[in-house]
Amino acid sequence: MVCEDCKPEFDKLSKRVEELEKKLIAYENANTPSSKIRFPPRILNEDKKKPGQKEGHEGTTRSNPNPTMTLEVIEDKCPNCKSKLSNPFKTTTKIIEEIPEPQPIEVTEYRINHYLCSHCGNEVVAQAPIPDTSRFGANTLAHTTLLKFEDRLPLRKVCSSLKRQFNLNMSSATVFDITRRVSDKLAAEYNKIQAFLRRSESINIDETGMRVDGLNFHLWVFTTKKATLYLIRKGRGKGVIEEVLGENYKGVIGCDGWTSYSSYTDNMQRCWAHLLREARYLAEQFDSAKHLYQGLKKLYEKAKSKKPPSKDKLILEMKQWTDYADCYKELRKFSVTVKNGIEHWFTFVDNKEVEPTNNRAERALRELIVQRKIIGTLRNEKGTTIMERINTCIATWKQRGLNSFTELKAHLC
Repeated sequence: MVCEDCKPEFDKLSKRVEELEKKLIAYENANTPSSKIRFPPRILNEDKKKPGQKEGHEGTTRSNPNPTMTLEVIEDKCPNCKSKLSNPFKTTTKIIEEIPEPQPIEVTEYRINHYLCSHCGNEVVAQAPIPDTSRFGANTLAHTTLLKFEDRLPLRKVCSSLKRQFNLNMSSATVFDITRRVSDKLAAEYNKIQAFLRRSESINIDETGMRVDGLNFHLWVFTTKKATLYLIRKGRGKGVIEEVLGENYKGVIGCDGWTSYSSYTDNMQRCWAHLLREARYLAEQFDSAKHLYQGLKKLYEKAKSKKPPSKDKLILEMKQWTDYADCYKELRKFSVTVKNGIEHWFTFVDNKEVEPTNNRAERALRELIVQRKIIGTLRNEKGTTIMERINTCIATWKQRGLNSFTELKAHLC
């Protein structure tokens, strides 16, 4: 009971508690990424795997490289009694790997000759293996770009690194301009990767928030085993998917439950990692969900087995679990999530190239999420194009086992 005098204050505090609980939901739900959890739990979940190598794991030792030179270490006199030493009775070896001292930059002046053809009158300019729109060579352009995007250094840190390694003075504005020039050179490669994705049999897609010039944008990733493409757009609808894959993509799309995917295609694989994570979250809140969570885990393992039941039987069992969830008020919202597109949970059973989770896309996003945390925001839309193209090419080259520096330099010469 609340006395009449205290009731206004009680109502005010109750309303405030309700408002705060609504805000807290954004940081305490099954789909909240760890990067947004303001107060992560300090006690580890006992169900989670322990860090470090697993029992029975065979370690690997880094092999010694072939020496580029050999130095003989000798002694003439005994340091104890100063007597002259004879021939050594034993020789041991030790490999030392060392980086060279910081090297000054090479400054080359190219004297480019122009000719006038006596036959047709055409002016002929001698071609040099140098970038046509920059005073910096291909090595400098490639190294600077990789410091920024592969090593995740802020602009001023790129400048200090170049100063320390090569005594090369460069401003933050110059570094940004270099990345812009490199991005322009990679436009054709970026379009080539997009065309490759359109021909793929399956693809994983995900998106997350990104701030650009104080506005909310969305960072998209489209990835397969052999290629990854990043895109930063204002929208989060199916128009972005059509921009990348076209209107008639025939492959399977691995994704979460966002409605843009279902409005684009009916050929999908919903993410089981999201489903089980949400079921586990409910099981931690309600006793009624514990049985549901265990049942869905067993169903998932059954679907992943070497000889799974037919897709129809798996869907039928999934429907039984949604019927179970419908019996409890606290589980009905989860049941609706499962039933919306229930046929998309088991696409991977009939197509071995399709993964049951969307972890591939989430792993691909992680690299740019780290970069987002470092830079905070992009100051204009010009930076979005630079970030898209360069990160797309670097990620794809890595997937294909190619050297980022070598490939980047080849596109600049």
